[in-house]
Amino acid sequence: MSAATIPMTGDVAKLIGPAARHVENRSLLLDKFVFHKRWPVVEEQTRRGRDFVKWDEASRWSFMRIADGAEQILRKEAADKRRKAGGRDVQPENRNRYNAEAEIADSLATVKWDSKELAALRARHTRHFLGLFRKAYGDRAAVTIGQVEGRLAINLADSLIQNAGICLDRLFGLPYIPGSAVKGVCRHAALAELKLATGAERKSLAALARAVFGCSKQDADFQPDPSDPSHPSDQKGAVSFLPAYPVNEARIVVDLTNVHYPDYYRSGRVEDLSKEHPQPNPFPAVEIGARFAFCLVLNGMDQRPEILAAAKRWLEFALTVRGLGAKTAAGYGWFSLKPEVLEKLLAESATEEKRHKEREEASTLEASSELMDRFRSLKEQELVATLNKYALGPEYWPKDSTLIHELSLFEFIKTEAGKLAETKNGKKAMTFLAQKLNRPFP
Repeated sequence: MSAATIPMTGDVAKLIGPAARHVENRSLLLDKFVFHKRWPVVEEQTRRGRDFVKWDEASRWSFMRIADGAEQILRKEAADKRRKAGGRDVQPENRNRYNAEAEIADSLATVKWDSKELAALRARHTRHFLGLFRKAYGDRAAVTIGQVEGRLAINLADSLIQNAGICLDRLFGLPYIPGSAVKGVCRHAALAELKLATGAERKSLAALARAVFGCSKQDADFQPDPSDPSHPSDQKGAVSFLPAYPVNEARIVVDLTNVHYPDYYRSGRVEDLSKEHPQPNPFPAVEIGARFAFCLVLNGMDQRPEILAAAKRWLEFALTVRGLGAKTAAGYGWFSLKPEVLEKLLAESATEEKRHKEREEASTLEASSELMDRFRSLKEQELVATLNKYALGPEYWPKDSTLIHELSLFEFIKTEAGKLAETKNGKKAMTFLAQKLNRPFP
């Protein structure tokens, strides 16, 4: 099979490797290195003569490449193609095509981004951000945790492949929801509520919506009275809608829309429906179970708490009733609210911040000579029992344990009783102590 290439300089080609196998970012793979259906790899005989093969699987494989478990999925695709090529009644041209497709699937299966550590790091960053966000803005901020209950198709129209995009973070290559999308669904929720209101209630609600979202002189959506020809003046919104990032593992899967009948679409004749098979249209989506943190903050234009409360109410209505992203009418993009998860995340963030401060404080401390002498006076069994108290996570350590006691014990074991650190529990204890004290071990 001949190699298909994208024009680029030699140093870049060497850096990314064959079939972009060295690229470690899913966003870059999807934006720049999708496999095209008309890629000039293999020729075949057609009614018009020799022409390049059309790779019907190209889009699906490009999405599989950025999906979770990409390597296993594409290796299975390659094995299926080789199994078809090995059939007894397969025509030579079809056998060549199947083998070529297997080779392509194998080349796309070599990915470098497929690491759970990256997803865990992104989630940890989001949790840390939430703690800083609440601490910095206090009552001026609102956070809502939403869990995806119907697969999320976000930014579907923004892709090299038509109607098959997904919004991926440029650094981590993981899915997120742009702030513009969050603001858009909130605005639609506000308009739905405004449509049902009348009289003084509508006037009050329109003013509240203008304060939240802002408006221009030409904007008639938030008029207090539909019959009033006057328009409100230009006004900046008082609420900033931040991008929503996942706080747990947000898995990407390949979904299908099975509705494409090209002959029928071209002719409009119903009889054409019986002459062809539907052509599946693949697209990437975020799997059910992903949890996103939606952050709203008053930006200084108006500090009234009722403005933030209204924005939060419209956000929760949009997530749970109207949905977010594409294909909401088909059940995609709706969320359930998880307030208990938010409290847990904030508690974890506070604990992590406390540990960070303890590590900074510990880095400036020195071991106590008095405590070191006391450890020397202990029998070996007593010393082992003392060390084993730290063999589980810090949450299980003695309540009366102090930094100076932990540092002195760590330094004593490391310098004078190293053999205790070689036992199973001793190694665990010293590792936990080293992490908290920000000291090297072993």
